[in-house]
Amino acid sequence: AATAAPGSRGRVSRLRFTPVPPNRDDAVTVAAGYRQGIVVRWGDPILPGAPAFDFENQTAAAQAQQFGYNCDFLAVFPLGRDRALLWSNHEYTDEELMFRGYTGGASATEEQIKIALAAHGGSVVEIERVGGTGQWKLVTSGRRPFNRRIHASTRMTISGPAAGHPLLRTAADPAGRTVRGMLNNCAGGVTPWGTILTCEENFNQYFGASAGVPAAAQPALARYGISFTALAGRRWDRVEERFDLTKHPNEVNRFGYVVEVDPFNPRATPIKRTALGRIKREGATVTLSRDGRAVVYSGDDERFDYIYKYVSAEKVRSGSRKHNLTLLDHGTLYVAKFTGDSPAAEIDGTGTLPADGAFDGSGQWIALVSGNKSFVDGM
Repeated sequence: AATAAPGSRGRVSRLRFTPVPPNRDDAVTVAAGYRQGIVVRWGDPILPGAPAFDFENQTAAAQAQQFGYNCDFLAVFPLGRDRALLWSNHEYTDEELMFRGYTGGASATEEQIKIALAAHGGSVVEIERVGGTGQWKLVTSGRRPFNRRIHASTRMTISGPAAGHPLLRTAADPAGRTVRGMLNNCAGGVTPWGTILTCEENFNQYFGASAGVPAAAQPALARYGISFTALAGRRWDRVEERFDLTKHPNEVNRFGYVVEVDPFNPRATPIKRTALGRIKREGATVTLSRDGRAVVYSGDDERFDYIYKYVSAEKVRSGSRKHNLTLLDHGTLYVAKFTGDSPAAEIDGTGTLPADGAFDGSGQWIALVSGNKSFVDGM
């Protein structure tokens, strides 16, 4: 049945089902004629030898082998007709739901903090169809060679123009080219060469400072909403001091990037692609330009920030995965500048159309950096 969309001034929606009305039911509700089912859950064992999930006795070692917490961006990679690989971001943790009696990071046990570290990141799991039902389920038998857990302690490579920059160097990584983990992975995308782009969003919430930071670092930290006057509420610094910027002021500069993951090679090191910029990213949608270059569109999810695109310097080569895996290190990063003539008083943020029936506007892409130039001075 076609219905009028809210705020559409009577226009008919092209939806071919009746939308679910707003409700406060403690249940998953789908439209009439549809069904829902669980494919994989937090704590499901996904690696060989992983223990069954035990809410009352969870451990960090177990969590590192189990499906992570809080799914966000998902991607499916077919393995023939009836099997596929499923990628899931694990954006953040709700410790008050994960641990009975949890009252905050300052009073959490060290094991609870380590579990939260292991529950972040992402998972690759093999799934299979359930007969002809349309449902999918987790593959629980056989080798499952593609299954993988990536978390906040997984070794990753930093590539592109920021790699090796002094602001990315730490005591643990004096070269500024290797980092442990990814954080707050929200949105993402899939490349034409079959890899995952997973995006670190609100990474600021994991870092704080026990006794301030150098004055030169404060403007950039403030720009990203990172506290340099107090420790973060999660208090991960209690188990890994790198989250205390007083002791390790450059550690936070190693987060906030697009991470490329190869779902078909569980031994491949994830790569933070700094040429795409460092923002609280929502989206990494990939397409090809008319002349065959990789184009990545994304937006900063911070209020009043910007929309970006990246265009690779070289073209995608069909059948050359080795070449294509270099495309996100060399290119041009652009920011969008919009102009328009809709009456300002009628653009109120609600989505209601102006009186003339359309949002009017145009824009242009402004090149920020090109090639392999450093753009991280001052971060």
